[in-house]
Amino acid sequence: MRKRTEIFELTPAMIFMVGVYVIPLGVIIFYALKNGTSLSAFSSLNLHIMHFTFYQAILSTLLAFALGLPGAYLIGRTTFKFKSAFSALSTVPFVMPSISMALGFFTFFGHNGIFNSYFLWPIFHVRFEPLYSLLGIVIGNAFYNFPLIMIIVGGAISTLDPMYSEAAQVDGASKLKAFLHVELPMLFPALTTSFLLAFVYCFTSFAVVLMIGGARYATLEVQIYMYLKTLFDFKDAASLTILQLFFVSAFAVAFSILRRSTGIFSQEMSKVQKKFPLWGYFYVLTVFIFIFGPIFSQVFSGFWNFNTSRPTFEWMKRLFSGSMNPFIGNSVLSAIMWTVFFAFSSASIVVLLSLTSAHVIQKKHMSFLEAIFTSPLAVSPVTLAFGYVIIQNYISLSFPVEIIMVYSVLSFPLGFQTLISGWERFPTEVDDAASMDGANFWVKTFKIRIPILKPQITSAFLFSFAIAMGEVGATMMLYDPHFPTISISAYRLFSSRHAPEAQALSAILTIATFFIFYILEKPILTQKSGF
Repeated sequence: MRKRTEIFELTPAMIFMVGVYVIPLGVIIFYALKNGTSLSAFSSLNLHIMHFTFYQAILSTLLAFALGLPGAYLIGRTTFKFKSAFSALSTVPFVMPSISMALGFFTFFGHNGIFNSYFLWPIFHVRFEPLYSLLGIVIGNAFYNFPLIMIIVGGAISTLDPMYSEAAQVDGASKLKAFLHVELPMLFPALTTSFLLAFVYCFTSFAVVLMIGGARYATLEVQIYMYLKTLFDFKDAASLTILQLFFVSAFAVAFSILRRSTGIFSQEMSKVQKKFPLWGYFYVLTVFIFIFGPIFSQVFSGFWNFNTSRPTFEWMKRLFSGSMNPFIGNSVLSAIMWTVFFAFSSASIVVLLSLTSAHVIQKKHMSFLEAIFTSPLAVSPVTLAFGYVIIQNYISLSFPVEIIMVYSVLSFPLGFQTLISGWERFPTEVDDAASMDGANFWVKTFKIRIPILKPQITSAFLFSFAIAMGEVGATMMLYDPHFPTISISAYRLFSSRHAPEAQALSAILTIATFFIFYILEKPILTQKSGF
């Protein structure tokens, strides 16, 4: 009976992964082999692009580490005022829509941007202009991924027992030696895991390279998109896609193996709270300028008229007046409605499938299935959408259900890992006692499991919801004007030289993302600190 229940819990997630993840990728491989395009992936152009992809990914990951590690220490080991707001704001970049990020970078770091016009030029008579350069790509990728470092390593730091370090210091070791020889080895799995995860996201970077880097730069991801949407070369796109999958799938497997040794998505409270260090103020100031600056400037630009230097709601009025509809291809209200619908649908699917499958996989220690369920981390939105583009040649749908499926697949690994952590801390004796009292699967699920796992369920849902709201790469590949989204609508406005209206629409998305993560910060981060 118990085995039958476990099969019942695991089957929906298995069907989901095969139907909406394995089959689209298999279609790409079949298409490539059928057309005999495997060797074209190793042309001189593609090899150059491959080299640059690795190069920018390494640089971006290192910068993300430099930004994320100090924040991980502050969140995991210290206490300070406004900690909740700082944590929420720091997490926003990870799911901030790429169009919002790009607009924020243009507004803040542009030649006449806020940072140059109001800070650098008046004081030092110099300008910092990283846009359309390798530096811009590296900063953009680090902007997106430093929250991962902060959350994963911060969670591991918060669970370190200070007893070991204190014992080493009693034996004569300095604080530095105690850290290097005692605490650092304990943090190594979390450091390695966060590095792998950040590297995968930097390696498969799409929107940052396309919008911030400019036409001179292309990664594997951007080149796949160019082959498909500009050159209509499905053969070379399929070849590069297979090559990309080969390189990054190993990182997902390594991430899955190392995750069990880390404090990722930890719900535990910190065992020690130190005084906020003096260098922390400098770090917070740096983060506010280079990370929060583009976020604030993007929102600020949606409500500011730079010509008159006055606040305005003119851009918002234009959005909802209908005058921008011809440039969007639909109405802004429709874009908001469909964005929320797609995000809610995909987040619900992620939670339902993760809740049951994570239970069985954690209980039976199915490492292979855990690796399979985590592997979408190594698959980019553009790659996955490419599989659906090929499928659309054979199956025509009137409703873009593939968008919901892609959003669900992209969010599933994080939702799944969040629920895995929840099940690892679940009091099994409570579940066993309910079974002995005659409670069936449904009673245990709704009366015991869901109430106990509520923090993890909330985290998984809101995380998935926010990721879906800001997704651009796959949406650009599968876009249907009858079902617009906020991110694509903002991109269309910006492309049609309606930057103020694009800023206003992106401001709505950025504000919504912040509030989602302000709520999410409570269960997902380790320290609950009020204002």
